[in-house]
Amino acid sequence: MYYLDSLQNCARKEQITRIVFSLSLVLLLLIVPFGYVHEKASRISFYLCSYLCALGIVINFRDIRSTLFTAKIIIPGLLLALMYTVWSSIASYHKVPDVDNGLLFTPAKRWFLGTLIALFTLWGVRKEFVSKKLLYKLTWVSLGAAFILSSVYGIWQHINGVDRIVLGINRATMTAYAYSALALVMMTMLNQIKNIRIRFTAIICTCLLSIYVILLTETRSAMFIHTLLSLAILVNALWQGKAFKPASIIAILLAVTVIAIFSKNIIYSRFDTTQQEITRFSQGDDHTSLGSRFTLWKSGLIAIQENPLGETQTTRNTIIRNWININQPGSFALEYIDVHLHNEFLQFTSLFGIFGFIILLFFFSMLILNNGLEGVFNNPVSIIALSGLLYGMTDVLLTSVEYITLFSTLILLASVNSIEEKKIKK
Repeated sequence: MYYLDSLQNCARKEQITRIVFSLSLVLLLLIVPFGYVHEKASRISFYLCSYLCALGIVINFRDIRSTLFTAKIIIPGLLLALMYTVWSSIASYHKVPDVDNGLLFTPAKRWFLGTLIALFTLWGVRKEFVSKKLLYKLTWVSLGAAFILSSVYGIWQHINGVDRIVLGINRATMTAYAYSALALVMMTMLNQIKNIRIRFTAIICTCLLSIYVILLTETRSAMFIHTLLSLAILVNALWQGKAFKPASIIAILLAVTVIAIFSKNIIYSRFDTTQQEITRFSQGDDHTSLGSRFTLWKSGLIAIQENPLGETQTTRNTIIRNWININQPGSFALEYIDVHLHNEFLQFTSLFGIFGFIILLFFFSMLILNNGLEGVFNNPVSIIALSGLLYGMTDVLLTSVEYITLFSTLILLASVNSIEEKKIKK
């Protein structure tokens, strides 16, 4: 009798788990398509998905524990969540009233929930709660729909007079970084197509369309970095497909030229602005976007030297203000120090100390080298992380709640797609 009761309990538990997994998977697939056109809908899908995944983990905790340490994409996000939580708890104890203390409880929560979603989803995939072929197709549908919707929406915004398109994220810079990650994933995944002609046509079209949309955001770092990474993926695909011929190169150059002509006003404007800002900074004037960044980077290094083991944002900003007031009176950088230092590594090291630097380095290393050094331009997980690393040289992304939602979901969907693609090939 006891044996029969145990069997019934196991069967009921598995049935509940399958239902929870199916519902969480549907919500997971909606996060990215919603994320670029309606941030609130994406956020709701993300939270509901995470709550279902948390329930699934509680029900199957003993069985799921092994997945925590075998999946490379889980630990990096969990470490960020832990670091943000510990630092924010200490900083809140020392907080100054009526001052922005830069607490990171919300980003910590997003990273933690993202890891719960990844943990339960990857475990469910290994348990084969969903057909491998079906899951492979579903990831394609989700990411493909997100790319098409975001591209069309971006062009629609431009046609309707939006100077710098923002999609559903409301900030042009973050829109550029998030859209770039999505487009790079699509280009890498398109390299899976067996028909060479269709494969290269699709990659080239995606490359050109994404570069055009990125130009519409007028985000200088993305305009440069996304174009380089896109062309690197394209060249890598041509090389591997043995289609690296003069005709292919000429066609690509002509297509890029056409895009440049369509966007020549934006390109010239941003290039001239960059030149002027560098010139003004060299003359001692940092009242520009780039100039203030240069000053922030300098002052950030000073703050790190003062407290290499980390500090509260209030303490760091006091050090920076004192240094700027002595060395660069009236600096434009004072407007931004309550936001961040416009460099991921400087931001992390100045607040979390050398441990923050190490954790950030570990985060990018684990994800970029997900498939080894040689597979960076073939692995969608690696290419997303590489783009995040490069954009982090001039901005701070990993504390943005919108970016965390899209980044963690893109990493998971790309990882699942890569796993199933390898299995199907075998």
